[in-house]
Amino acid sequence: MDARAHTTTGAPEADDDEPGGLVVEHYRLDPTRALSRALGAGAAVVTLGALLMGLAILLPRFDARPDRPALPARAAIFRGAEVTADGKPVPSRTSSWEIALGVLGLLCIVGGGAGAIIGLRGVMTEESYLALRTDGAYFRHDGERSLLPWHEVETVRWDPNARAVVFVRHDGSTWTRAERYSGTDGSTLAKRAAEVRRKARCGLVG
Repeated sequence: MDARAHTTTGAPEADDDEPGGLVVEHYRLDPTRALSRALGAGAAVVTLGALLMGLAILLPRFDARPDRPALPARAAIFRGAEVTADGKPVPSRTSSWEIALGVLGLLCIVGGGAGAIIGLRGVMTEESYLALRTDGAYFRHDGERSLLPWHEVETVRWDPNARAVVFVRHDGSTWTRAERYSGTDGSTLAKRAAEVRRKARCGLVG
């Protein structure tokens, strides 16, 4: 992005938008990719936790030590209730690695679910958008705030090769927005930006 788009960075407050014109149209950044990352990571960790807990339950069935005969899965789960043929309680032979696998699996399930919820909350509450205002195009994402006044813009076009909306200034330099936005495609957004620019320059909006 060209630095002349009046850019500020840092950690501004949620309501510190660039003062100026009124918003004519507003396009929120498409959160699909961020949502997929949050849900995918959470699901992967939860799945890993379930597998670890399953291993902690099932692997004792294959323990070949002479002092520990193979046990059915039910007995592995409810080992405290295991008895001999004479009805005498059988002491638990739970090993440390079984306990470690079970605890790690439980932590993965809880942590994966919590991480997914936190990630989703962050995506849904993030204020990231492109606003077409009466005074220019205003972009906000994370700590970035950029305003490109309409009086500096010669034209707005869609670049299919770069898959980006390109704001071309009078001096030939460009301000490129390659982000994906919800509810519209790039070519339509470029047309709408060009129309808002034209109307704003003619005083037909605001």
